[in-house]
Amino acid sequence: MANFFHLGLNQGINVAVALIATPYLFQTLGEAEYGLVNLALSVVFLLAIAVNYGFNLNGPKEIALLQVGSKEFNSLVVRILIIRIALSLLLSFFVLVGVKFLNLFQGYGLLLTFSLVILLNEALMPQFLLQGLDKLKWLSLANFFSKLAYILLVLIVINGKEDSIWVNFLLGGSGVIVNLILLIFLFRDLRLHLNLPFWADLKKSLKDNFSFFSSTFASYILINSGLIILTNFVSDENLGRYAVAQRIAFLLRMLPVFLTQSILQKAARMYQEDRKGYDSFLKRASLNGIGIGVLIGIIFSLGAPYAIRIVSGEYIPMSSDILRVLSFLPFIAMLNVPNMIKILVTDQKKVLSRAIWLTTAVMIVLGSLGSYYLGGMGLAIALLCSEFINFLIHSYLLSRLPKNG
Repeated sequence: MANFFHLGLNQGINVAVALIATPYLFQTLGEAEYGLVNLALSVVFLLAIAVNYGFNLNGPKEIALLQVGSKEFNSLVVRILIIRIALSLLLSFFVLVGVKFLNLFQGYGLLLTFSLVILLNEALMPQFLLQGLDKLKWLSLANFFSKLAYILLVLIVINGKEDSIWVNFLLGGSGVIVNLILLIFLFRDLRLHLNLPFWADLKKSLKDNFSFFSSTFASYILINSGLIILTNFVSDENLGRYAVAQRIAFLLRMLPVFLTQSILQKAARMYQEDRKGYDSFLKRASLNGIGIGVLIGIIFSLGAPYAIRIVSGEYIPMSSDILRVLSFLPFIAMLNVPNMIKILVTDQKKVLSRAIWLTTAVMIVLGSLGSYYLGGMGLAIALLCSEFINFLIHSYLLSRLPKNG
């Protein structure tokens, strides 16, 4: 469970940063401007899915199966980095064209432009490599230093509403610098060489990973697009109030993802070598995850007013009520962990893509209806329902597979 510990520690750092930065930013920028900052962040994170291109799902598994120092190992690492960097630059160019010439993203175009550095940070982040090598402690250290720099810079630079364009820029910029240093260290330690891959190899990787990219993209829409949907139905002030609750809930929502990432490699080996042991291991890990999800839901539902007060610097009834609902997202998401492990170890790309896109379609409909009729609370209820529907769809599609599939 070392991987789960380091991934949890990494998320703990993010939670600590949120507890420090959010109240300061909320008070300094105001509800409306804070909501726009988070809206720009949501758009950039949506684009970051394309930058990762699904390598966060199958990259660690492929890395673990290759010998460190081999030609294949070097080629895979360099190929993934080059594809992600190229995608980050390409997407940034398209956004800039949209802002400058097509008049898209009205009201937060400049804010979004300064946020694009986050895409480069995502491209340079070597989590796929560190996870495959079981060296996630380096990821935690890098995240600690980048977030420490971010907090210090926020306190120095952000002094009023007019400084809002720098918030996401500082987040991405500090990450770029730290990840560049980490990559230089890893290249020296692992004796990697920056050999440019052939176009045929790049094309093959893009083709092979399209299903994983599609699934990851849909998964992000399912989990994070609520803020973008809500902006069409509520004022900027209410958007900011919802964003405060979402900030806490979605940090907690990452725990099922961490559980999946931490047990995937061991589950894959056991599936090949010891099927009974695999079933027992997966059941035990699932029950532990569900227990953690229930505990988190109860604690944050009961403590929602205190959590909102800590994060925003004041008690906001609307944010507190929404957090009470969203607190149970981790519990419902934990139900789907066994399904995700089964899909990944058996390489069921089509099942994963179909299930996620079906759920995403349901979420967009429910989220739009909920936002229209009940605002932020309606969206929160829609997200909770969508998460459970996600579990049902995955279970149904897996049940239709042949026993040996």
